[in-house]
Amino acid sequence: MAFLDNSGDIILDAVLTETGRKRLAAGNFNISKFALGDDEIRYDLYDKNHPSGSAYFDLEILQTPILEAFTQINANINYGLLSFSSQRLLYLPSLVVNKKLGDFGGAVPRGADNLFYLAVSGQSGDTAASLVSAFGQGGDRYVLRNNNRTDRAIILEYGLETAGDIVGTKENVNSFISATSLYESNMSISVDRRFIGAVLGPAPGTYLNNSGGDGAVQLAKTLNASSATGRDYIRNHRIATVKSPRNNIVFRTEDTTVDTTYSEINGPRANFVALNFSVRQLSTDDYARHGFTGQNLFSDGKTYNYIDTEVYVSTHSVGATIVVPIRIIQQV
Repeated sequence: MAFLDNSGDIILDAVLTETGRKRLAAGNFNISKFALGDDEIRYDLYDKNHPSGSAYFDLEILQTPILEAFTQINANINYGLLSFSSQRLLYLPSLVVNKKLGDFGGAVPRGADNLFYLAVSGQSGDTAASLVSAFGQGGDRYVLRNNNRTDRAIILEYGLETAGDIVGTKENVNSFISATSLYESNMSISVDRRFIGAVLGPAPGTYLNNSGGDGAVQLAKTLNASSATGRDYIRNHRIATVKSPRNNIVFRTEDTTVDTTYSEINGPRANFVALNFSVRQLSTDDYARHGFTGQNLFSDGKTYNYIDTEVYVSTHSVGATIVVPIRIIQQV
């Protein structure tokens, strides 16, 4: 790995990725698209008070050292640039984990690593029940049950984080979400196919709103299985596509309970997604190879096998992405 000298002339550094070399060797290499990214750029270096004048405002940004091109397919652009025809976009939506719906069927991450615990039927005893007991009062909110379509689910919200500058009223949803075509009907879920066979996503009739009277939240969910078969650039990962219903939590001045009591988004909201997973049949050797076995995690005399993995959730139109850490855990 090295940096390119960006202090003078413009440099174009191009290499073939591993996939590109394979296709070149097979005689079917053809460049049909390109993408731009700004991973190395720090825009806070823009200095409009530079003593030498406007020509120097962005000079430090333009001369930022840039990493040379990589051959690995997943090492070049982590933060891609997008083009939009609309001139009305003031904010772009982001994806966030909802941690406020633990009393309403949402799963809550636990610990400093914000892990979601996904319980798999154990060799001895009920893994989910043991975890709930180990976590103490309210412990059930931290536990996902393997392949369960009606119990707890990870809730992700998609909307505008405006720091309160634009509140999430119906009018602002129409102006900043609907009028700018920022709704998403589906989301892509990338999982490690070695551990997870299917993604459980929202079925018809799933909804989230705060229309229960005086701003009370209402969450109803049933999950459908979607096979993770789409190819991903992340090694060993496959993509499933799930539905993303409208997030109908809104701000109303007459409500005693404010919208952010139940929502992590502080501006207009677009969609949400509820997720669980179906874990493949894993052997003790699988846990030993990819994780840990026989661990007394909670000092309660019970031991567990576990594998830590990451789930990538992405939207289609603006490319918003969030990484969700999952611990697949089995009592032994």
